[in-house]
Parts: sequence; structure tokens; C-alpha cells
Amino acid sequence: MLHRRFAGIVALAVVIPLALTGCGSSGLFNLGGGWSFNATPTPTETPVETAVLTGVTYPAGTNHFLSGPAVMGKVDNAPDARPQNALNQADIVFEEMVEGGMTRFLAIWQSNLPETFGPVRSVRPMDPDLAAPFGGIINFSGGQKPFVKAMEATDVFVANETNQQGKHTFERVHDRIAPHNVMVHAQVEANQHKNIKAPSQQFFFASNAAQATASKGGKAVTDFTVTFPAGKPTWTWNAKASAWLRSQYSEKETDASDKKQLHATNVVVLKTKIDRSFKDYKYGYVPRTIVIGGGAGYVFSGGKKIEVTFKKTKQTDPIRIIDKNGKDVKLAPGNTWIELMPADVGSIEINYAKVPATASATPSSTK
Repeated sequence: MLHRRFAGIVALAVVIPLALTGCGSSGLFNLGGGWSFNATPTPTETPVETAVLTGVTYPAGTNHFLSGPAVMGKVDNAPDARPQNALNQADIVFEEMVEGGMTRFLAIWQSNLPETFGPVRSVRPMDPDLAAPFGGIINFSGGQKPFVKAMEATDVFVANETNQQGKHTFERVHDRIAPHNVMVHAQVEANQHKNIKAPSQQFFFASNAAQATASKGGKAVTDFTVTFPAGKPTWTWNAKASAWLRSQYSEKETDASDKKQLHATNVVVLKTKIDRSFKDYKYGYVPRTIVIGGGAGYVFSGGKKIEVTFKKTKQTDPIRIIDKNGKDVKLAPGNTWIELMPADVGSIEINYAKVPATASATPSSTK
């Protein structure tokens, strides 16, 4: 009898610790002398994927564009080309000076590929240096032979009206006037080049807008204007939208696809040198923006501005943006516009926000 009682006690002593071990801190409790198990599952995090060109995260498997190539377009910025189509969907947009002091865009789509973008125009001499780090596909309509050859010498797939005939990727639309009417069907094109891999990361991104380098350590700005010889884009901070809104000569610029004002989460202004050694018999000197090497600039994120430097060693390298402490700048997750401001004939005017201190009662500006 004693042996059986002792065996029962030992069995109970073994069962209880095992039960306690199995249920962890949330499971085993006493209800009026009886034991009960409350199975609370351990929460699991939803896997996410990050868009390499914007830093925006998506639930894993929900954005099939992320595994596809970057699709680039040399987008026209002449008055007759506005409003352009799908610039608000671009991950990154470069604004560069062309002949006559006007500007043109190199837009890059990857995480939010539009059905149609444009209008596209001819390639320019700086485009190989800008496009090469992204790989993918570049779309343009014509160009000087040396510039086309330089673009073809990169690893980027070159698409133009000539080699895309019959592929349903380029179209001259009838609701725009020529030559500002060449549109590209981006999703159709990307599906024809599934063998081209996704781009690599170009910039560093914070986990959220508040942690961006400029947001944390910058000076508050209401708006700023970058002046080209024949262009004057102004970016105004909109706190409600958490974005910079773009105007040109005080007129709001919009996107033809979504009818919204052009906007950017980050705007990067880089002071660049200009090579004017190429002369066209018809248009005169064709400027080439120099990005290889480096220089100074500004980053605007979260309504604030910081001064930076940038570096790019060779054509295939991304542009590296560095703060005053020598650290890589972290942008806010979202789209980025990059103003390639010519250092010799361009300028920037920045209007700073009012501060509570009486020492500065009105916005100030600097160039």
C-alpha cells in the first residue's frame, strides 16, 4: 500500500512540471482545485519585402513588381509635354539640364510599374552614367549617334522606336502633338524581359520618415527653388501629405495619370559640373552633367534640410550620399527626386520655417 501511494506521488510530481514547462507563462492555472490549460499562440510577424529603390515594405508576395527589372524612360519636360504621364509612380526621377538650359527627366520605375508612361524623347550624354547602376531597360526616342552608342555600351537593355517595332511597347498617341507624343507601355515591356533581374539598392533608407537623417538633424524648410537657365522648379513642404509638392514658375505641375500634383518624399539637390565639349551642328553645345567624382549638395526629407556631399567612383556605382559626419544619409521611405543643378549656371534658394524664438520672426532664405 505504501509503495502504491509513493508511486502516485512521484507520478504527480513528474506530470506537473512537464505541464508547467509545456504551457509556458500563459497556460496553466488553478480553477477551484482543478487544473486547466489556456493555449495562447505565440504571435508571429508577417514576412515583408522591401522595395530596393524606395525603402517601402510590402507583405511578402503581394508586390510582383519587386522581382522585375527597373524600367527607365527619358521623359520630355518641354511645355507641350506637360502634364507627363506616371511621374508620380516613379521610384526615382533625375532632372538634368539639356541644351538651351531646359531640363529633361530620367525616370525609373520598379516597385509601382505603370501601364503607360511618357512622353519620351532622345537620349543625352549623361544618361549612361545615371542609368548604368540600375540595370534593367531604358526607353528613349532617338538621339545623337555618340550618345546612343554610349548607352548601348552599358549592360542596360536599350529600347527605342526602331528596335521595338511590332512589340506593342512604344506608341505614338493622338491626344498629344508630335514630337511630344511617344508613350511607352511599361508593364507589357517588363513582361517581355523577365530574364532581366531586379535592380540593386541605390540609396540607404530609414525605417520610417521620422528616422530619416534630414528629419532627425535637419533645419525646417517651407519651400526651396532650384533655378536652371530655362527651368525653375519649386518644392513646397506639405505636412499633411508628408511630401514635397512641385511647381514650375509658380504653377502647380500635375501627373496626367492620377491628376495629382507632382510630389516627392525626398528631394536631393546635387551641385554638378557641366562638360560642354560636344557641339551639335543644329543645336549648338550639348551639356553633359558630370556625376562621376562627386561634389556637394542638399537632402530634403520630412520638411527639413541637411547639407551633404556625394560620391560616385565609376559608371556602374550608385551615387553615395554622405552627411557631415561621414555617414551614409538615410532617406525617408518613399519616392525620390534628384535635381542635378549645374554649379556654374544654376542656383538654389531655400526658405526656412518660422521658429518660436523671437530672434527669427520671419522666414529667411539662402542661396
